[in-house]
Amino acid sequence: MSLFIRFITLLLLITTFTFAKSITIKPHYCVNENLKLNSTFFGATESFEIITIPKTRTNFTVPSLYIKNPFEKKSYDVIDSSTGVVTFERFCNIAGKKDEIAQAVLLEFEKLYPCIDAKLPTIKPSSPLPFDFKAYKLIKVNLKQSSFRRKNASFQAVFQTPNNNKSIYFKFTINAFVDIFKAKHKLHNDTILSEDDYKKVSVKLDKLPSKIITCSMPKDLMTKNYISANSILTTNKFTHKKEILRGTAIQAYLKEGMLVLEIKAKVLKNGNIGDIVKIKTDNGKLFKAKLISKNKAIIVE
Repeated sequence: MSLFIRFITLLLLITTFTFAKSITIKPHYCVNENLKLNSTFFGATESFEIITIPKTRTNFTVPSLYIKNPFEKKSYDVIDSSTGVVTFERFCNIAGKKDEIAQAVLLEFEKLYPCIDAKLPTIKPSSPLPFDFKAYKLIKVNLKQSSFRRKNASFQAVFQTPNNNKSIYFKFTINAFVDIFKAKHKLHNDTILSEDDYKKVSVKLDKLPSKIITCSMPKDLMTKNYISANSILTTNKFTHKKEILRGTAIQAYLKEGMLVLEIKAKVLKNGNIGDIVKIKTDNGKLFKAKLISKNKAIIVE
């Protein structure tokens, strides 16, 4: 009889151990619309209230004891894997729209920098999202021009809602590299740029200066001023090559009454056909002349 009692006692102990109620507290949880979290949210089979998240908070942090105590009162074995602090983050995946919004942001960067090397940016809402956010449909994203040279920035996303269009602000973090150009050697004023004059290098997005030339070098550029070797090439250092360059020999025509005089001269300033520029004749006289072709001009004064 004592053997039978021992067997039953051992069986009860094994059963109790096998079916003991236990949960594990994590350091971080994602929550969506439901802000009243009961025990099933944490993995329990029976339901009882644990904590309510304030609707005005995007992130809410509490001591893990706030979660642990209600479970221990119900005789749960609690494993606390947090460091004593638990964070609840609302709309971690932005109601399933996280990747869609991130793709839209990345596309805006790719439009400006076709050569960009970047993964999907990280997206977070700047403020708590509306409770009916799941019903919103993304229309577009708007980024400020200054945001395209920053690793972190805010942006506007426009959504179609059941009633009207609504703008919501988010923050992005992006790690990206963009190709830029540096001068291989010294470049003097009025140098027509060639492929032998520059090299391509890759730099971090947030290291880009303003007016930077990226991805591909425009054609027919000419230096405005002296550029030192290894300088980063920016648009303000160049002008587009003119059709007629300074020093070009031309035929200038001067009308005097019924006569038209043909005079040999040189252009003193770069210009395009149709521009009025200063010219200097072979005998040293200065005139203003309208360029009518690459080698002809009409003296206007």
